[in-house]
Amino acid sequence: MRTLTTPEFTQIVDDLYLEADDDVVGLWEVVKLVGDQVGEGGAIQGACLSVVQALMNRGLLAGDPPFHGGEWEPWPNQDTQYVSDRIRREWERLGHTPSIPDIVWFGRPSLGASTSR
Repeated sequence: MRTLTTPEFTQIVDDLYLEADDDVVGLWEVVKLVGDQVGEGGAIQGACLSVVQALMNRGLLAGDPPFHGGEWEPWPNQDTQYVSDRIRREWERLGHTPSIPDIVWFGRPSLGASTSR
């Protein structure tokens, strides 16, 4: 398994950030885009968490998947280290690579609880 190149990393972050203009973005999408570049394996988690941190540094918020009650709701604690640690713990508890309904979705602050997917 290889690591993401800087251009690949930047492209993934840019694409997901732009997607968030219209809707929330699931962790599963991060996993898919990173996996398409580097392949599946244990190190994919670290690359995904780096992408998550970059998205949050651009202003996206982490929140519950919209399948929990039908709406996307930002988490109260938006500290990037807290979010990364929470994702890591929940990913390990899953026992598999996150898929569509799993763990976390990201959105713009203006979306709040008004977006469902």
